[in-house]
Amino acid sequence: MPGDSRRVRGPEASQSPLLYATPGRPQEGRTGRGAGEPRAVFVRAGLLSHAAGSAYVEAGGTKVLCAVSGPRGGGESGGGRLLCELRWAPFSRAGCWSSPAAPSRQAGQLLQESLEAAVRLERYPRAELAVWALVLEDRGSALPAAISCASLALADAGVELYDLAVGAGLSRGGAELLLDPEDSEEAAGATMCLSLLPALNQVSGLLCSGEWESDSAAAAVRMCMEGCQRLYPVLQQSLLKATKRKITAPQ
Repeated sequence: MPGDSRRVRGPEASQSPLLYATPGRPQEGRTGRGAGEPRAVFVRAGLLSHAAGSAYVEAGGTKVLCAVSGPRGGGESGGGRLLCELRWAPFSRAGCWSSPAAPSRQAGQLLQESLEAAVRLERYPRAELAVWALVLEDRGSALPAAISCASLALADAGVELYDLAVGAGLSRGGAELLLDPEDSEEAAGATMCLSLLPALNQVSGLLCSGEWESDSAAAAVRMCMEGCQRLYPVLQQSLLKATKRKITAPQ
């Protein structure tokens, strides 16, 4: 029987970023997750041989694939230029940040801003770096996953970075803040997407939807930053494994 060519099956294995977090008391609800607990995540760098750099991130049912090309000539005078394209596949069941027919301009702008803060563009004078991010399936928090995936692909391509840009998403249902929301949780209230350069503890991008009060917004930013710090070691480990595979691969 022929398979469904429209669906890209992700890897079955996954690794939770909570492996690197301090054990705490589990909370009830959210299908077994606490309010500040992210979903299990699978990350792999360097899986596309035809790209200078690539990465794949899967968080729960959300799947994102990224590829990088360049540097190549054609940039403006002075420093280099970063070109980013973010798309949702037609079959991705797009969430709050986009729709299959009309990808959100704000989501693409946040990806651009987050990566520009991380890349040392002055190292690539008059050159262009192109990043393509494709959301294969969106079951919530696809935009922060795309930020982490694109940053990892740039690092896999050997692009000089100040730090990896790590994304985290959050939603607010009533008075409760929910880290790494699923699609149903995103649709229930206000949402936030934040990107962080963890080693520098610097926020490189922030995008909110819905209404936020000052106290809840500040608490949400702190929770997102903590989520980025949890995911950071997982991305580093994936990049290290990809580098080892390149070193040991036959020439």
